[in-house]
Amino acid sequence: MEATLEKPKALTDQEAGYLMGGAEPVKSSLLISSSTYLNNPLFRDLFAQMGLKRDGYDLPGAYLIPDINRAFGEVTDGQRLFGLLQQERDSLPEFATWLDARFTSDFKVEELEGFASDTLGAMVYAFIGKSGMQIDFMFRGEPANDFDYLNKRRVQNHDIEHMVTGLDPSPVGEVGLIIANTVAINNYFGDEFATDLNRHGLFLVSTGLMRMACHYGAVVPAYLEAIALGRSLGEKQKKPLFMIKWEDYLDWPIPAIREEFSFQDGPPHGYWHWTHDAAKG
Repeated sequence: MEATLEKPKALTDQEAGYLMGGAEPVKSSLLISSSTYLNNPLFRDLFAQMGLKRDGYDLPGAYLIPDINRAFGEVTDGQRLFGLLQQERDSLPEFATWLDARFTSDFKVEELEGFASDTLGAMVYAFIGKSGMQIDFMFRGEPANDFDYLNKRRVQNHDIEHMVTGLDPSPVGEVGLIIANTVAINNYFGDEFATDLNRHGLFLVSTGLMRMACHYGAVVPAYLEAIALGRSLGEKQKKPLFMIKWEDYLDWPIPAIREEFSFQDGPPHGYWHWTHDAAKG
């Protein structure tokens, strides 16, 4: 008679020893490692929460983002980061010009009326006029420095990037957009600065994939597809998406924008809408 299995078979001591290489970690009365991130209790806890939790209907998906931002603040060397930004400013005239222009947007519903139905302006009008959402929802007010300005424009452009790329604000589309931005940023800036700009987004991508694997397995193939599409789209960009002044394209039809910026890899409208429910509960 076949034995009843209560749980998967564990590794033998010999198998475990092979993988562990006979090594022993340093003993200490405290959790300590060579990783700044692992050593930070808040960062460690949030990474575990985001990777292992379920996404219920009781809280919005972005509920932990303020805490994640705080955790990143605790592990980020601001002086080093500002120094890297200055190096990029000195070596990239286009980036320096963009920073010096300090353009910010202040969309008003009444100013967006009248755009043709297939244009970006009409989509922005519907977004802020009918959904109750805001384009300028973080880093509000006057930027105090170049890095504040960069972050402000990343936020102001975020929802517009969803509109023009087809990488929608679903649990899967968000990942595709993060990857598109990650690749474009890596291709434009030096490795160190790009790494700092991309770390937050990749925190969300990596923990999101684990969350899907633990609780929402049917979404995993779409999640991986979004990563592939985002990578393809990002590779075609000449500069980071946050440096594009989308306000100049409000009267452009979305298909024309996608053609102009090589967004053809983006999926059609509603392609991942099903994941809103499939990745919940």
